[in-house]
Amino acid sequence: MTTTGCDVLVVGLGVFGAATTWALSQRGATALAIDAHGPTHRHGSSHGDSRIFRRAYREGAHYLPLLNRADQLWNELEQSHGDPLLVRSGGVFVGTAASGVVEASRRTAEAGGVPHELWNGTELAEHYPWFGSAPDISALYEPGAYAVLATRARLAMLDAAVHHGVPLRFGTEAVDVRPGRNGVTVRLGSGEDVVCDAVVLAAGPWMPKLPSAGLTEVLQPMRVPVYWFRPDPRLGTNGFPVFLYETPEGGVLYGLSEWSGDERLLKIGFHDLQNRPGDPDGTTPEVPPEFRKEIEAAIDRLFPGVRPEPVAWRTCFYTMSPDGDFIVDTAPEAPSVVRVSACSGHGFKFAPAVGECAAALALGETPAVDLTSFTAARFAGRG
Repeated sequence: MTTTGCDVLVVGLGVFGAATTWALSQRGATALAIDAHGPTHRHGSSHGDSRIFRRAYREGAHYLPLLNRADQLWNELEQSHGDPLLVRSGGVFVGTAASGVVEASRRTAEAGGVPHELWNGTELAEHYPWFGSAPDISALYEPGAYAVLATRARLAMLDAAVHHGVPLRFGTEAVDVRPGRNGVTVRLGSGEDVVCDAVVLAAGPWMPKLPSAGLTEVLQPMRVPVYWFRPDPRLGTNGFPVFLYETPEGGVLYGLSEWSGDERLLKIGFHDLQNRPGDPDGTTPEVPPEFRKEIEAAIDRLFPGVRPEPVAWRTCFYTMSPDGDFIVDTAPEAPSVVRVSACSGHGFKFAPAVGECAAALALGETPAVDLTSFTAARFAGRG
């Protein structure tokens, strides 16, 4: 058995772990980052070609400080990396007068001074003819919304960290995390011990399997289907916005355009209707035919400029907290253990800011963003 020492060990190199590793490298910390899988894989939550970034955030104005910082850091990452990582498409958030998406997005936009416009259904269809023009539809348009090229951006973070001297180990699992008075000892699958001042646990859907995280009874990994559609060939995909669309039945669709092989398609999925518990170490289930029929019916009804039959589908993971908000804090009984989890299906956009905060916690610094809303203490008694 050998022993390796470092200031901070990062466990998990999905987007939150990658962002934390990048932030640690910017601070000159002696860090080591590990992942049980390879540099790119489809077992967790961070793979894929694209994610939505928006600041007219229906989930609440308490996210604005993290969003503002993340926006700044995404742009800095793109500038330093040199290749495009962001697609500045603009975004629309759509629903009926009775839905919450438009009104909640408007409240956050006004609270944060986020530029936006309010459109009726006719204006929405005039600007974006993929969408229908139902008379009871309204939309909030956010010109500053964009798509993040997900895998490229995550690898750019890791590339920057390696450039600053942080070693990455793939195919390396943390099998035991033992906090102590003078730091943390982490046993790796190889039998090696890593002794560090602090550990950042960013293991996505595997977090409930890490007892030292103290979140086993709090977090629920969910498998969520995602689909790809072809647009009407007369419209193509150029100019297609990122979007949320709350259906009259209350389900929320999300979508954006992305490359799939050599073809530009529209990635669309239900954020909330088709989620079901899943095990990241289990067999990947097929998307049920009734799920495909459900989204096909929604696309046929709401998007006249999109062919309703999905051409591809697969599942990804959400790691859900009970209230759908994040957990970014230190373990109550072990302040040297930093917990970064529960993206709850909307975390990717925040990654640079969350990683910066996690790095600060691991180094004993005060994070630049107030994390009071994101501590697991709000679930006291649940794990």
